[in-house]
Amino acid sequence: MRKSFEFTIKSIKVKIINTWFSGAKLYVNGDLRDTDKTLLAIRNNTLLSANLGELGVLEIKPLSGLITVEMDAYLVNGTNIQHVYSSHKRLSLKEQRAAR
Repeated sequence: MRKSFEFTIKSIKVKIINTWFSGAKLYVNGDLRDTDKTLLAIRNNTLLSANLGELGVLEIKPLSGLITVEMDAYLVNGTNIQHVYSSHKRLSLKEQRAAR
């Protein structure tokens, strides 16, 4: 099973591809930035990450179910942690505006 997630942060295009046998891959503006081949992802542990320069570090955290995997993305800059994407819930307007 293959699942893709795509979103944009401050004009940076992010794509996550997750498959059962090849693991997860993180692309930033089309460039492969990180991979993980963990079979069972643990909730709230960073699975993938990429440095986005002045914006900070993009951290991808999984939410695993029995059959499906959902992803949350956070932008970490020092002590500031900003939720910028969720594949399973709607972000607040404040979070949506901050990611633009």
